Amino acid sequence: RASGDVGTLSKLGSSAGFMVDVISLAHPNGVDAPQFSSTWIRERIAVGDVEAASSALGRPHRVEGIVVRGDGRGRDLGFPTANLSTTLHAAIPADGIYACWFINRGRRLMSAVSVGTNPTFSGRERRVEAYVLDFEGDLYGQRACLDFVARLRDMERYDNVQDLIDQLHVDVRQTREILTPDTGR
Repeated sequence: RASGDVGTLSKLGSSAGFMVDVISLAHPNGVDAPQFSSTWIRERIAVGDVEAASSALGRPHRVEGIVVRGDGRGRDLGFPTANLSTTLHAAIPADGIYACWFINRGRRLMSAVSVGTNPTFSGRERRVEAYVLDFEGDLYGQRACLDFVARLRDMERYDNVQDLIDQLHVDVRQTREILTPDTGR
């Protein structure tokens, strides 16, 4: 809420283990905002506009956490997910499906990520679940990062499981199209 300054951040950084670099304020192109601010970026993330947030940040918005066990539904559907346990104050994007880079142990892998409550299965707990493309292995207990690149769609409830599976195939195809190593996205 604009109550700190560079000195405050530097002091916090030395005790929390991060560095502070001062740069000039950036002004968004074609966006009705006088400048990029942390509040503006958090608002973009909160509505799922991860591309605008990434543009302002100069990098993709990142969410970090530990991979924990979920309900196992993804595996049963043919799309096993790595469920991230995130911190209480993490800036989690709006519910929806996203194309993300999954970073773990020096590997950067494509992933289709679901943020939300799994409405097809009447879920109540909001989760961050990553289907890591072309990966087989055990990630439980490991730290992982998700770099949010693009929002694919809103979270939806499907009347039957086959419709959900069909949509997941579309999501994976779109993720592959967006996250190409050649584009750097």
